[in-house]
Amino acid sequence: MSEAQTLAVIAGGVGGAVGAFVGVAIGGSALSVALTTLVVALLIGCGVIASAVIAGDVEFLANADGE
Repeated sequence: MSEAQTLAVIAGGVGGAVGAFVGVAIGGSALSVALTTLVVALLIGCGVIASAVIAGDVEFLANADGE
């Protein structure tokens, strides 16, 4: 698995876990919990990936020589 794929899995896992926690903590109907979980998971997942890209830990663009 490449670094980008590994990071995506980690970001999804972290985002999903925190999103589920927030969704349940807020409570309400099953639909509102699911929507809250999805939104928080997306925000955290994107944040994790963005911070890694900004820090230079992951290169998503291939070099001209294909590496």
